[in-house]
Amino acid sequence: MKKREIKDLIIKLKRKPDSHKYDYGHILVIAGSKTMPGAGVMCCLGAMRSGAGLVTYAAKEDFYNHVCGVAVLNPEIMFFIYETAKDILDYIMSKKISSVVVGPGLKSSYNFVKEIINSVSIPVVLDASGLACFNGLADELKNAKAKLIITPHLGEFSKLLNIKSNDIKSDKKKITANFAKRNCLICVLKGSTTLVSSNGYIYKNNTGTPAMATAGSGDVLSGVISSFVNFISNTFDAVKFAVFVHGLAGELSEVDKGTTGVMARDIIENICYAIKKIS
Repeated sequence: MKKREIKDLIIKLKRKPDSHKYDYGHILVIAGSKTMPGAGVMCCLGAMRSGAGLVTYAAKEDFYNHVCGVAVLNPEIMFFIYETAKDILDYIMSKKISSVVVGPGLKSSYNFVKEIINSVSIPVVLDASGLACFNGLADELKNAKAKLIITPHLGEFSKLLNIKSNDIKSDKKKITANFAKRNCLICVLKGSTTLVSSNGYIYKNNTGTPAMATAGSGDVLSGVISSFVNFISNTFDAVKFAVFVHGLAGELSEVDKGTTGVMARDIIENICYAIKKIS
C-alpha cells in the first residue's frame, strides 16, 4: 500500500471532538461454540481495538453459559442470546447494527447463514464455518443482498470452489479476482501475501510475518474488517486497509514476542499501536 493511500485512509479513522460511540458503528459478531468459545471473543476485541463504538457477541442460549466468564474479563463486549436467524435479523434492525461477522468458531447451518445474507444490505464478513456452508455452492453468494466480504485461507477457498489448492496456487491472482467479480463480493484470500479482490481489482498486501501463523489470527482480522467498513465508505479500501493494519500489528507483536511467541491476543493489543504508528 502506497504512502499517499495510507495517509488518505488513516485520516478517515480520526474522531471529531463532539462525537459519541454511535458514530463509530455497532458490530454484531455471530460466533463461537462449546469447543471454540474464544474465536468470537478475539473477533470482538479485534473490532474494538480497531475503533468500533459498540460490539455485541451473539450467542446461542445453550452456549452462553460457556462464555459467561467473557462478560467479566471483557466487560466492554455486550451479549445477545438468539435461537433463530429471525432473532438475529430483528436485533440488527432494532439496534441499528452497521456491520456483521458470521462464522468464527461457529457451528452454523446453510439455511441460517443464507437467511441473514439475503435479508440485510449492510457489510457482512463471512469467515470460517459461516463461509464453509457454501462449499460447492459458491455461485449462490452472488445472490446475497448484503455487502459480502469473505475471508478464506487457501484450504477454505479450495473447498468453496471445489478446486485443488495447487490449482489455485498456480494462478492465484486471476482465480481470486475472477471469483470476486463473478460473485459481486470482496474476497480476502489469507496467506503469507494476502490478496484482496473486488470487481476485477486486486491488492497484494505487503505487511505481516510468519509469526501470525497462529490460532485466532484470522478471527482478529475479521474483527478489524468489520470495524473499518464503518469508517471508510469505499468498502474495498476499508478491507485493504484492515488487512494492512492487521499485518502491521503482527509485525509489532513479533518485535516484542519473537517469531514463535506471538498469539492472537498479542495482535489484538498491537492494533492500536499499528494505527498510532502510521498516524
